[in-house]
Amino acid sequence: MSIQLNQNDSDSDKSELDRFDQLMSDDVICISDSSDFSDDDAQPSICNDLPQPELPFPDGTVKLTHMSGENKSNDCVTLTDVVQPDKLRKALLTTFVLDMEWLKPHFRAHTKLVIVQSYNPNVEPQGVLQSSDGLTTIVNPEFAGVKYPIMHSKIMLLFYDTYVRFVASSANLIEIDWTVMQNAVFIQDISFDGSQIFECTQFGSTLAQALRDLSVPDPVVKQLDHMDMSRVRVHVVTSVPTSRARTTYHASAYGMARLAQITRQMRRESAVLREINPAETDVYCYGSSMGKLSSAYLRDFYCCALGMTWGEISRHTRHTFSSQDAERCVKVGFHTNDQGNSNKFGPISRMCIKCKMDMFTGTNFPSSSLHKIEPAVPRTLVHAKLVLMRTGAERRHGWMYLGSHNFTPGAWGWLNRQQTSLTYVNNYEFGVVIPDVCYETVFGRDSITWRGAKIPLPFELAWTRYKETDVPCFSD
Repeated sequence: MSIQLNQNDSDSDKSELDRFDQLMSDDVICISDSSDFSDDDAQPSICNDLPQPELPFPDGTVKLTHMSGENKSNDCVTLTDVVQPDKLRKALLTTFVLDMEWLKPHFRAHTKLVIVQSYNPNVEPQGVLQSSDGLTTIVNPEFAGVKYPIMHSKIMLLFYDTYVRFVASSANLIEIDWTVMQNAVFIQDISFDGSQIFECTQFGSTLAQALRDLSVPDPVVKQLDHMDMSRVRVHVVTSVPTSRARTTYHASAYGMARLAQITRQMRRESAVLREINPAETDVYCYGSSMGKLSSAYLRDFYCCALGMTWGEISRHTRHTFSSQDAERCVKVGFHTNDQGNSNKFGPISRMCIKCKMDMFTGTNFPSSSLHKIEPAVPRTLVHAKLVLMRTGAERRHGWMYLGSHNFTPGAWGWLNRQQTSLTYVNNYEFGVVIPDVCYETVFGRDSITWRGAKIPLPFELAWTRYKETDVPCFSD
């Protein structure tokens, strides 16, 4: 049997589902064979310092997906560039939308794949489905009690002989996300030695927790022990549906509350951010979907982005931090309806930009915070999800988020008013915060650098406030 699963539909017939049901244990289907992800029989030794193999991206880099019809630069990658199929041994992939027919040719026929997907729990079973040849494993994570089941994370762990490629992005495993919509991709190559166990890092522990939250089989998660993550500098931020006991226990580690943890840590570690002045700090938020926003929500997000409470911000600015302040400090980027109509790829691109008219026309929507973005490739639409924090008199310092989180309460969560360290989150999401980025002007254009290297962006940094005649790109 070959598995062909889409976002909300399973093509497996009833007899196959009955066979999987027989394998169920505690409502989770078990993997019958995952030996290629298991450790060897030899006992690994503890290792803290080994010579590093030569890696393509040892310190991490940001790339954009290459768009059809455009000249390819060093800033852009195709899925084949990322995967390197001729060298790949096995892979873990996660996606909101899955097109197996398009995806499979990007891998050699014998490559083992574990794919975590979004699915409809009213139609498909929770658990792990494995193809008869043992090469493809589909994971349907826990959705019990979630009103709107969405697994939106986009992660890759690509295993080669001497290293693992870690990828966090906004791109689904479908053709248009790698050819028509511009997405952002973070890539870091991490040394791997199956005979060694490396010292655990904060990045490693949060990544392991993220994978376990997604119901990734334990033999896969255990491979993180053999990765030397000492050179990784980015921070993991995840969202997990917090309606069940399994996840409410960790509620302070998800969504905007997790972002607040990271920004507080960065402030302790960075002299520039330690003395941050809220009066000289702006937060730019872009996503391809825009949720039900309010001034109060912008205020909560701004506080988390700075790693400060409302009271701390008010003391710094010497006045109560108000809703009007939040709308001024938080810039919400979103394509206009005119941009959606005039994009050169037509309806197939526009349908990926989501905003409901009733949200925009609601009485509490912070319309003054809306800004029009200009895509780096003219007459295209951006599917990336980015948050840029800029601070200082010239807004030259800060950090950058890249991942799957759209700027919606469903993705980043709502702060619990009774205990503000907790959040309620609807979606599974995953991304990374890149610390200590520098915003510079080069040849008259704004750019971002990190660790001395340029970070390409899918849009210009100069955003303009919506005109009175502008409206968001509405969903049909």
